[in-house]
Amino acid sequence: MSTAVMTERTKETSLRLKARIAGALYLITILTGIFSAGYVSGKLVVNGDAAATAANMLAHKGLFQLGFAVYLIEMAARVAVTALFLCLA
Repeated sequence: MSTAVMTERTKETSLRLKARIAGALYLITILTGIFSAGYVSGKLVVNGDAAATAANMLAHKGLFQLGFAVYLIEMAARVAVTALFLCLA
């Protein structure tokens, strides 16, 4: 095989790997978003009652901290996807 064919295959494999990583990061973003925005917010936030929301956050401190940590993971995955898209261009 010529070096041009080998280089093309390596480039194609590299792009495919980056695309798969981006897809995995998107999946992480979706799953962590569902957990932090859906489940945690549903348990802690009381619409129209800030005092009840604050009381829930104090009563369920561990859930609040877990939700925040998962949100940070979601944001890191979004930053990584953005960086991958810039590399793919």
